[in-house]
Amino acid sequence: EGMAMSQKSQKPVFIDFTGYTCTNCRWMEMNVFEDPEVIDLFEQYTLIRLYTDGGKNARKYQQMEVERFGTAALPYYVLLTYDNKEISRFAGMDPDVNKFVNFLKKGLS
Repeated sequence: EGMAMSQKSQKPVFIDFTGYTCTNCRWMEMNVFEDPEVIDLFEQYTLIRLYTDGGKNARKYQQMEVERFGTAALPYYVLLTYDNKEISRFAGMDPDVNKFVNFLKKGLS
C-alpha cells in the first residue's frame, strides 16, 4: 500500500522496521523523529512503518527485513526510490540527529 502511494506521488520511501517492545525504536521516535529538520524531511517521503514483533503481518515483515536487508535488527531504517530500488540504510539507535538528517538528505539527492 505504501509503495503504491510512493509510485503515485513519486516520493522516495522511508521504511521504519520497528517493534512494539523495542525500547530503542521508541527512543528514536521521541528524540530524533521529533527534531524539526527531521519532521521537514519526512514530509518529502512516503513513510512506511513495519512492526516485526507483533500484529497480523509481523512474520512477513520480519522475513522481508531478513531476506532483503540481511538483518532482523530493530530499529532499522531503509530508503528506497519510488520504484523500489535501495538508496541507503541506517541501522540502530543513534543519538546524533545530524547523522540521521544526512541519511534522509541522501535519499533526496
